[in-house]
Amino acid sequence: MKSSGLRRMIQFHFALILLLLAAAAAAQVQKAPTTDPTEEAALNAVLDRLPEAAPRPRWNTTSDLCSGAAADNRIDLYGDPSSKLAIECDCSDQNNTVCHITRLKISDVNMAGNIPEELRNLTRLTHLNLSKNLLTGSIPLFIGELTSMQYM
Repeated sequence: MKSSGLRRMIQFHFALILLLLAAAAAAQVQKAPTTDPTEEAALNAVLDRLPEAAPRPRWNTTSDLCSGAAADNRIDLYGDPSSKLAIECDCSDQNNTVCHITRLKISDVNMAGNIPEELRNLTRLTHLNLSKNLLTGSIPLFIGELTSMQYM
């Protein structure tokens, strides 16, 4: 009886160790970061205003905006002078699970009209480049609400 009781205790402890190891492994598997949904909707609304002849973005527009090239620090889309459309994201929010668009470049694509109102939802923007477009009207007041802005 002693050996069967000892065997059950060893089996119990072994099962407990396996369960703890599985829980630790699951805790280490972190969900891929995703772009803030409000910012994603805002950027997609701005992109919808681009003329048909405008170049299409080099970043991922079919799933998460801040995935792929937009989030790859080895590829400087924003600083590339030949790139007319570019974003950069910071994915460090909420324990590295939420991305925010920090830089936006929509340059030389003949975007016309007023500065898009949707930009007000990109509250983490530090850099905004809308140069060489056909924008008209005054600079909207919401630009002053973008308190992280360093370059425009």
